[in-house]
Amino acid sequence: MTAAFAIAAIVMLLALVPAGIVVARGDLADAVVGYEFATAVVVLVFLLIPQAFARAALFEMPVLLALLAYGGGLVFVRALEDEG
Repeated sequence: MTAAFAIAAIVMLLALVPAGIVVARGDLADAVVGYEFATAVVVLVFLLIPQAFARAALFEMPVLLALLAYGGGLVFVRALEDEG
């Protein structure tokens, strides 16, 4: 059962490749969507890893990351606006 969670985490990491391409090559709106998608995938991976290794204490970090991701998205948009 725990191996399935580890495999799911590894497979979900592959979803970061297209998101990284969109962030690097897209316009501002596309980059923001790619960033938000990548953040959601990373949060889910960080939730799968403690489940795979039966470490309940490690569930706090992905929950905090999910809460702080919104503010990070706003900073990301602000930084990209300054470049353009």
